[in-house]
Amino acid sequence: MAVNPTTVALILLLLVLGTATMTRPRIAVVVAILATLALNYFFLPPVGTLAIADPQNWIALIVFLIVAVIASQLSTAAKDRALARQKAELASTLLASLSHDVRTPLTAIRVAIDNLIGALPPEERHSQVAAASAEIDRLTRLFDDIFDMANIDTAAIQIDRQWVGAADVVDAALVYVRPIVDGHAVQVKADSEMEAEIDPRLASSALSHLLENAAQYSPRDSEIVVSASVELDGLHVTVTDHGPGLAADELEYLFDRFYRGRTARQRSSGTGMGLSITRGLLAAAGGRVWAENDPGGGARFSMVVPGRVRAVTVS
Repeated sequence: MAVNPTTVALILLLLVLGTATMTRPRIAVVVAILATLALNYFFLPPVGTLAIADPQNWIALIVFLIVAVIASQLSTAAKDRALARQKAELASTLLASLSHDVRTPLTAIRVAIDNLIGALPPEERHSQVAAASAEIDRLTRLFDDIFDMANIDTAAIQIDRQWVGAADVVDAALVYVRPIVDGHAVQVKADSEMEAEIDPRLASSALSHLLENAAQYSPRDSEIVVSASVELDGLHVTVTDHGPGLAADELEYLFDRFYRGRTARQRSSGTGMGLSITRGLLAAAGGRVWAENDPGGGARFSMVVPGRVRAVTVS
């Protein structure tokens, strides 16, 4: 059965457009040229050569090439505009979140300082100093998150591998988020027989965001269980809370940048960077993180940091 060259040209044009939407403009132009040559060689007489018998086919071929290149450029431009619009929306979301998360602790610090200027009994002065110190720690964590996000975006994360035990990583993460997890009963189950060669700062920082997430979205005074062990492929850690759990339709978006689920959006604070930073930090070290609902209720986040392992040597 004879194939209509016009039908083939339309199919090839769709191929060019599809390529333009998924790759860079340079590749789309190359595909457009190859599609033009294929149309000439296989479907325009004389078939099997790059020669053209009918002068009108020259016009058709040139028009096809022009349309293919222009269409690929327009498709690429539309895609670029969509990426730029997405970046602008993300930046707007980030600025809105940061403005709130920065203004709140700054206001609290100013109030504490104003109170300290006046005459206060020692107990009240101590309370005001503690409040200001807690808000400074909160600001420090926020700016640490921003720096980590910037390093992830620029692939500037340096991996400094050291031999470390599971309990050491958990302890470092808990120290970092102690003000946030206060009020929760944190149960730690960590082995001490093996250690892994990983970056302890990176691992503890990634874990701190999982702990912060568990504390923020589970009832106060509820238990948070941290299980950590060194397996054959590296460090394994799970964080289980007793919160409302995870909506099935939100699981695939939890680690997206600035994503905040329905439960999270009801809260007054949070930038949506924490889980995204965890994923980025672990990816830089070849690790991974995932989330699921715990059979006993609540959410369970798990992370793996790969590295060489060895038994702990007792000196």
